[in-house]
Amino acid sequence: MRRPYSIVLDLTERCNLKCVMCYFSGTDRLRFAPYDRSLSERGTMPVEVFEKVAADHFPRAHRVALACAAEPMIHPNFRDILEIAGRYRVPDLWFPTNLLPLVERTAEALVDHGVTTVAASIDGVTRETYEKIRIGARWDRLISRLELLGETKKRRGSKRPTLRIIFTWMKSNRHELRGLPAFAAEHGATELDVRFVTPTTGVDVSPELLDGEDQDELRADLRATAREAVSHGIRLTSFPEFETAADRPRSLVGRARRRVFNLRAGLERWEHWRHLWRERKNGCAYPGQTYVIRPNGAVSPCIFWQGDPIGFYPEDDFGSVQGGDALARIRDGLECGEPVGTCTDCIYRRDAFYRPFHRSPRKLLRPETP
Repeated sequence: MRRPYSIVLDLTERCNLKCVMCYFSGTDRLRFAPYDRSLSERGTMPVEVFEKVAADHFPRAHRVALACAAEPMIHPNFRDILEIAGRYRVPDLWFPTNLLPLVERTAEALVDHGVTTVAASIDGVTRETYEKIRIGARWDRLISRLELLGETKKRRGSKRPTLRIIFTWMKSNRHELRGLPAFAAEHGATELDVRFVTPTTGVDVSPELLDGEDQDELRADLRATAREAVSHGIRLTSFPEFETAADRPRSLVGRARRRVFNLRAGLERWEHWRHLWRERKNGCAYPGQTYVIRPNGAVSPCIFWQGDPIGFYPEDDFGSVQGGDALARIRDGLECGEPVGTCTDCIYRRDAFYRPFHRSPRKLLRPETP
């Protein structure tokens, strides 16, 4: 069976930390629409619901993320979930986490059930900065969890799961970005994911925004960090742009060297080109290729969708969601250049290249979503 899809899940509505730039700094529970719907008292996805989602989607999926907005390892049955997911041999099975809930049995389950990548959100390479940003976390616990993961892989003779470090760049850790590659290499990480802090619903992150910083200095720090990471053999799975058009080399040799660097760094990958092709062809690469499933069973066409869900588990299945009117209206609107719902003002599709010869603009026959 082909595996063209990406599946994103949230197993719980909760987190064990209250990081300064996160919505959890202002709430103990992240509710998902529809807000009056819940599949469990604690806001966790029941194992039997996850089992149906997995049977429906995972054989068709190239990539599965077991978390998106909350901490997956605090799910009381997380090891059962890993065992279920492992049955389907998903090529890219991963999840983001703060890593602090990791215990030995869970570390062994990560190896035994084929988890590809553990992406640890850290945001600081010193005790002071880390504990200032990640409220409720302790530096010693983090270091011990990194060591536990590395020791478990070594004992089991496995290179997986690989370790990715997620670093949200803000004023509090402005000075620590350049030390990130050395920290990552020291603790066995092979990938970095660096992103700017951005405005977040429910929390005031204005004191942490880097908008007012000297942009040339920011780009210089990013450029130096990228080069240092590549020198350690670390790939950049996500990284802010650090070049302007004027910075790009004009000579043939210079362009060739830049291309080689980007390939080594992971800044240019086949999946990027495939994503762009889908975006240009369909108006957006996500609907119909990505399915986001929340702890209350609600299904969305991407992580940015704020409208009504396009399906519900356990009531629905893959066929009814993929072939349903809700998803068809979203895809029709994008392909016609007449987006509906959240797509109307989504910044991720504002530059989409609509192809009128693919499907001519017209009034949709189906009623538009609210």
